[in-house]
Amino acid sequence: MARPSNTDVRRKQIIDALRAEMSEVGFARASTRSIAERAGLAPGLVHYHFQDKEEILLALVEQMISDAEARFAKLSVEATTPVERLRAFVESRVGFGSERDDESVKLWVNLIADAAGSASVRQRLAAWLATEHKRLTSWMREAGSDAASAHAAFLHAAIFGAFSLHAVGVTGVPKGYAAPQILRWLETVLPRSK
Repeated sequence: MARPSNTDVRRKQIIDALRAEMSEVGFARASTRSIAERAGLAPGLVHYHFQDKEEILLALVEQMISDAEARFAKLSVEATTPVERLRAFVESRVGFGSERDDESVKLWVNLIADAAGSASVRQRLAAWLATEHKRLTSWMREAGSDAASAHAAFLHAAIFGAFSLHAVGVTGVPKGYAAPQILRWLETVLPRSK
């Protein structure tokens, strides 16, 4: 297997540094200089590999989407029915637990917040979520949902709502509640025979 190019390694360092910055201070307060420092690089190298901070953010969005899709692919390997695919989807999105996943939840909340101020990020996230919505709607319909599109939308809302509660550290919200509760809700909206 070929070694990754120096450019690929540097770009990954920069994207990972922005990930860490956003987890701690958000996108608006992250600077090219702080990203460079965290990556252990000179600021000029950041500018060499990325035009600006928003281009790094878009690369991070692509990485986050890829990570989410990889988690789903791993958990859905044996899913043969629409209900099993829906369950795997829920587990892939809110069945977290490691410290890295905790960081990812905070990062998703920051990405959604930052999307409001960045047309390119908003468009990319909207396109991905529209694709996910279409896929979820199809599975809901196949599983017998009487309101497939609305149920798919609610599923996304529940997931991002759980992310938000976790990210801001709402007191009294039980750790690990989201996946079991969303799965119970799913059982109530899908016919038992499916």
